[in-house]
Amino acid sequence: MVSVIIPVMNEEKTIEKLLKEVQSLKGEKEIIVVDGGSTDRTVEIASKYATVLRGEKGRGKQMNKGAKVAKGDILWFVHADAALSNNTLMEIEKTMQGNYIGGGLPLYFYDHYTFFMKFVTITSNWRAKYLGLYYGDQGIFIKASIFHAMGGYPEIEIMEDWELGRRLKKVGKMKMLSTPIGTSARRFKRGGQVKTLLLMHKMKILYTFGVAPSKLCKIYREAR
Repeated sequence: MVSVIIPVMNEEKTIEKLLKEVQSLKGEKEIIVVDGGSTDRTVEIASKYATVLRGEKGRGKQMNKGAKVAKGDILWFVHADAALSNNTLMEIEKTMQGNYIGGGLPLYFYDHYTFFMKFVTITSNWRAKYLGLYYGDQGIFIKASIFHAMGGYPEIEIMEDWELGRRLKKVGKMKMLSTPIGTSARRFKRGGQVKTLLLMHKMKILYTFGVAPSKLCKIYREAR
């Protein structure tokens, strides 16, 4: 079984559409939504479709909380603004029958069609496919046993998916599926396309050189 774990924070505009898509996927699954303190109708809406947990804000903490109660032997972490394809769950199950510990999906942006965003799409998918480093919006999935043995997501303020990806590379093979996953370009629209991409690269460089996640989080918030 695949446990679909969705961290949320004030996602009343997107969560119902996603949960309906997850429900319609073929394959054995459970849906776990982990709320980080929403002040809108997110929890009310999500409760109609999924098991809802309440926890401390922070994607790493929220995803770990969901993973602790998950019953599936595969954990699939999905962001609230994702758009899913009908055969995704079946492709994940098929992939995990092979010699892989997990993987992710090629992303595309469904709400901002520009040449620049196409460039971001291509380079993001190259990074995942050839370097084996996946961001959270690429729908990371992993064997539950591997995830728990690694101690789960690092519970840091930012860069938790990047750090998990670096650790996973040392454990085993990851596979990029052929089925894509959609994500919103709302960060790019809000902060500016070029400015946002440069900020993201800046975060990666600073993190690699040892800047504390708490400081990176402050830089990220001030730049938005």
